[in-house]
Amino acid sequence: MKKIFSVLITGIVFFAVPARAVTINIGELAERLDRIEDALKGVQKKLSNNYVGSTKKPEDSSGDKLDTMLMKLQETEQTLRQLTGEVETVKFAQDGLQERIDRISADMSLRFEEMEKKLQAAEKKIAQFESEKNAAEQAQKEAAKKKKEQKAAAAQSAKQKQQQVQEKYGKKKPKELYDEAFASIKKKQYKTAQAQFEAFLILFPKDELAGNAQYWLGESFFARSMFSQAAVAFAEGFKNYRSSQKAPDNLFKLGVTMAKLNKKEEACIAFKNFAKEYPKVSDSMKKRLEKEIQKLSCP
Repeated sequence: MKKIFSVLITGIVFFAVPARAVTINIGELAERLDRIEDALKGVQKKLSNNYVGSTKKPEDSSGDKLDTMLMKLQETEQTLRQLTGEVETVKFAQDGLQERIDRISADMSLRFEEMEKKLQAAEKKIAQFESEKNAAEQAQKEAAKKKKEQKAAAAQSAKQKQQQVQEKYGKKKPKELYDEAFASIKKKQYKTAQAQFEAFLILFPKDELAGNAQYWLGESFFARSMFSQAAVAFAEGFKNYRSSQKAPDNLFKLGVTMAKLNKKEEACIAFKNFAKEYPKVSDSMKKRLEKEIQKLSCP
């Protein structure tokens, strides 16, 4: 009988574990157990009364009742065992589910941290890009403004120079002004020749002598070792007056000037183009060209 009570107590303790999946009414079961316990106490009392000081067996009806009680107790014990198993199953499932939840939570936390780092890095790059973009746009605006100002200043300077040229040389005819400038070159009055040839090109840019004037303007710079200005003059002479008598001289002298500026590649390109543009030049010009090419070791 003590064993039976022990089982009952153990079942009640296990049954007290919380489990959402178990739907048995605990209050009802406790009430049933109380009734069974009271009945057992009554049975024990009767058995005690019947056996104390007597060798007579209890009546058969009492035995039948006891057997019935024992059967009910066994059924209750079996029910408790089943409930205990269900409770343990639910608890095991809960523990496994909690473990999975913990793993998923840790994994999600790690992923969120990585995403936050990537997001911060992306935001940093975007901010840097925006900063660089704004700086570039500002620089572009400033460059455009500066270019516009330079263009306006150049236009104003050109206008003023044209007025000065018009006042000083406006009454001269093209051939007259050209001869005066050429005479200055012969006398090595290069600064004067520069002003006169520039005046000629301003006043008579489409005259048949304009290509020659452009070439001698370049020579006025070259003779004074003003190679940058000379290169610009010769390049403009080749570009703007390609059909003039001095066009080959402009291209050839452009190559020579670039060599003076230590720009070997550009000089070789000029000499190479010269051979293509003017294959029928004089022998003396061909020899000068070959000499310059060998001097630079052009490919």
